Order: sequence, then C-alpha cells, then structure tokens
Amino acid sequence: MEARLCRLDDIFLVGCETGLGTSLCKNAGISMAFWKRFNEQLKMYHVKQGKQFLKYALTQRGPQGLTYACGVPSAQLYPEHFQIYRIPKGEYLCIEHHGEMALLPETIRTVFEQELKNRQLTPAKGRLVYFERYDERFHYHQDASVIELYIPLAKNTQDTMEEIEAKTILQGGGNSIGQFSWFGMDFNMNLYKGCNHGCIYCDSRSSCYQVQEFDRVRKKKNELLILERQLKGKRKKGVVGIGAMSDTYNPFEKQHEITRGALKLIDRYGFGVGIDTKSTLVLRDLDLLSRIASHNPVIIKLTITCADDALGKIIEPYAPSSSERFLALEELHKAGIYAGILMMPILPFINDTPENIIGIVALAAKHHAKFIYPAFGMTLRDNQRDYYYYQLDHYFPGKRRLYEQRYHNVYSCDSPHAAKLYKLFQAECQKHGIRYRMNDIIRGYKKQQVRQGQLKL
Repeated sequence: MEARLCRLDDIFLVGCETGLGTSLCKNAGISMAFWKRFNEQLKMYHVKQGKQFLKYALTQRGPQGLTYACGVPSAQLYPEHFQIYRIPKGEYLCIEHHGEMALLPETIRTVFEQELKNRQLTPAKGRLVYFERYDERFHYHQDASVIELYIPLAKNTQDTMEEIEAKTILQGGGNSIGQFSWFGMDFNMNLYKGCNHGCIYCDSRSSCYQVQEFDRVRKKKNELLILERQLKGKRKKGVVGIGAMSDTYNPFEKQHEITRGALKLIDRYGFGVGIDTKSTLVLRDLDLLSRIASHNPVIIKLTITCADDALGKIIEPYAPSSSERFLALEELHKAGIYAGILMMPILPFINDTPENIIGIVALAAKHHAKFIYPAFGMTLRDNQRDYYYYQLDHYFPGKRRLYEQRYHNVYSCDSPHAAKLYKLFQAECQKHGIRYRMNDIIRGYKKQQVRQGQLKL
C-alpha cells in the first residue's frame, strides 16, 4: 500500500448517489452494485468520457447518514437528474489500493485504523469522508488493478501568508487608450494573488488565470522593491489601477501594509491611483489617498451588488456588508475622494430585480457616491462555472437549471431583464444626479484632480 500527502484544488463532478448503512462490508456490496448501475446510466444517456477514462466515487456524510455518489468530471453534458458534487480543495492523504475492487474495504479499514494514526494525521470532519479515483489502471477483478483512495485532512486556518516569485508588478505601457478605457487606467497591478472574500460568482476562479486555490492569499516576494524600480523607470506618468483581480485590502493587509507601502511609492513618484475593493480597510489610507489626489487623479471603486445585506452575505460571504460599504463611501466623500460603485455582477435570477437596482441607486445617492457603473449579467467559464453552479444548488435550489437551459456553455450571461433594468437604472441615476457612463466617470475624477490642484495653488 503506497501513501503520500498531496494538495488538491476544487474538483467538480456530475453524477448520482445512494444511501449507505453502518457496516463497511455491507456498504461494499451496495457501492459495487451502484457503481455498475452508474456505468450503465453513462452508456444509456451517452455521457461522453473524454480521452481519458476517469471516474470518482465519494463517501459522504448526510442528514440521514452516509451516502455513496458516483461521478465523472463535470465539463460535459449530463442527464437532468444528475447532481453536481464538489471535492473540496485542501490537504489529502492519497493511498494506492492494488488488487481487485472487492478488497478495497480492507484497505479503507487499514487506512483509518492504522495509517492515519501512524502518520499522526487527523481526518477532516466535513461532509466528505473519503473519495476513490478510477483511471485507466482500474479493472474490476484483476490483481494488477489500481484504485486511488483520498482522505481529506483537518486543516488549520490560514494565519501565515505564502510568498511567490515575481519579476514585475506593474503592467501596462502608460496608455489608457482614450476616454472610453476601463476607468482611464494607464497601468495595472495586483499586489496579492488570491482573495478570501469567498464570492460565489468570482471570474478570477477561472482556470485561464492559472491561480491555484484562489481563496488562499499570497504575497509577491520583494513586491515594493520591484514596484519602486518600475515606477522610477517610467518616463510617462499615469493612473495605476490596483486590485482588478485580487482585492488589495484583504485581512493580511492590516498587518503587512503592502498596499499602503505601494500608495506611498505612487505618491512619491507622482502617479495617480484607482482602486477596486469590497473592503472598508481602504479608509485606513485616507491620508495617502488625499495626498495623491492633491497632485494626481484618484478614483475608488467599491463593489456593491445588493441593497439587501442578507442576500449579499450569501453571494459575498466574507466581504464587509453592503451597509458597511455604503458607510465607507460616505467617509470617502467627506475626505474629498472621488468614489463610487461597481454594481457588478448583477446575477441572472438572483439579484436582477427592479427593487435591488432602485435600492442600490437610492443608497448610493444618500451616501454621496459620485458614480455607479453596472453590468447586468455575469461571465461563466470552465471551473468557475462549476463552482458557481455548485453554490447555486446549495443556496438557490432550482436556479442552476435555469442557467443551463438559458445559457448552456456561453461565456457572457446577460440577465433576461438586462434591457429593462438598464433603462430603470439610467432613469434612477439621472434622477439623483449620479454619473453612470464610463467617459463621464473618467472626466469627472480627472477634472476633480485639476480643480484640487488649482485650489492648492
């Protein structure tokens, strides 16, 4: 029996399940019979297996006891009665079982009674008890057959931050490409990699960004030294965008002050700054933001997607509440900082209601937001789609089917009410005197800096 420790990212499967009893031997018979029925269903519904043979079996804790689920990777069409299953990211003990499938229960018993204790490892107490992975090495009744067994291990909360290597921090050539660019940013940077707000919709989970374990925050080694070298070397000044992919005001920022250090450099070398965030920690740096605004443009974009805190807590579980973010807008206004709202994404069938839009605009006006920039829809691709659909099944039962029927596998998923909501949003912004067009927003914050400079003179 070969064993090793490994770290896995989220794996999403589609499949179905059956109930188990309390006897390991009886469960072995139940699971083998169900495994064969599941394979028959795959053939019946013509579920494609892809180039590589790959199947999974999950033993999970449920409200009524243990369950056994069989699944295949989710990036394919599947029968309507199939469910989505998640193998959560984390540390696992991986054991290779050699021999026929009927002997697997003995390996499982040995692992839980001996191997974990010998290695002084504690199994996790979540829903997943263990899972089996079957690839091309598996054969039902052959001694040469191999089945991989994975046991999730108890984890500690992240109290230290990993460092990753970085050659550059600042991206871009100093050209905002005219007044219709993304908020007039000339340069962009992300000081951290990963984010722990836990938003169920986040596009940055997509595999195209190659961020493993997106919920785990990492810093870039020597980031401020690299940034200073790059800022000093720029012949053309401009506005530096921060936090488009990973929120720059994560909990580690309170201690490490990397963002604050970057703002000091931006101020020292005569650049402007634009910050995307959901965090109220931005208020800590009002002194630096005010100083930068005295000589260069500053814009703060607070993401707010829900007027209702209860709904926001579901879709953005670890971010400050919408109410707290609105109060932060008020403080930014009092400090003379040009600040507004990124009202995105507006999720189809979730928060795409007239009441939500009217509520956000009214609260924005009450707290002196200079602008609101919306997106009446969301983007979905690869493993981000899997993660989002899994969360829909958990928090909004039945909504996943609406997405699958309407959007299939398309990237851009506009709300079915997008046109009507935009007209309503436009009317509400005009009523309250809030900017909502990109070119107006850019002109607004860049003109404000000119006025502040003239007042200073």
